Amino acid sequence: MLGTLDADDVEAELRTGVVGRIGCLSDGRPYVVPVCYAYRDGCVYGHSMPGAKLTALHRSATVCFEVENITDLSNWRSVIGWGTTELLEGEAARNGLVLLLDRLAPVLGTEFVAAHAAARSGAEFAGTVYRIHLTEKTGRFETSEGADASRAE
Repeated sequence: MLGTLDADDVEAELRTGVVGRIGCLSDGRPYVVPVCYAYRDGCVYGHSMPGAKLTALHRSATVCFEVENITDLSNWRSVIGWGTTELLEGEAARNGLVLLLDRLAPVLGTEFVAAHAAARSGAEFAGTVYRIHLTEKTGRFETSEGADASRAE
């Protein structure tokens, strides 16, 4: 059964995801790239080293963001959001990095403990922290068993 996620389910998928995809324009072409992220208060936070993604985000702030939770081809949930990117500096960048590292620490393991401690202590860090303000969000799902008919199409 196919259906549309309600607003609470869309928020839950964004909060629980760890890897999403940013869609943007790079040199006039669509560019989609996977990213690790954290989500808070309607915003996606990420970190990037210099490269095509950061160049594209710098040139055009308009992006699409996608996250999915796939059990199998008959049981999945997907969220797409649209918004604008802000490249963060100073304290805002540090706070975004700490938020990201807090979210990723359980899945990245001990190798990132030093980076996490350094970010919290105020040490310099490489790369750029960005925040995507999602202004529109939608979600879909498919389930093979026990579908909630109130949300199904």
